Amino acid sequence: MAARVRLERVREGLSRLTPRTREVFLMHRLDGMKYREIADRLGISQSAVEKHIARAALFLTEWAEGW
Repeated sequence: MAARVRLERVREGLSRLTPRTREVFLMHRLDGMKYREIADRLGISQSAVEKHIARAALFLTEWAEGW
């Protein structure tokens, strides 16, 4: 039961990210893609990928505080 609640909380947090940030974050975390691969696939710079990952990680860390 606790795992389900936690999973739902993670899904909710992910849904609060912008679509592009969520896409980049999931490509890295779930698909295991490297930053360069994500950049090439999406046609953005590696720096932009890094910023999306950092933005997602910061938001999810702050959002998850107090669980």
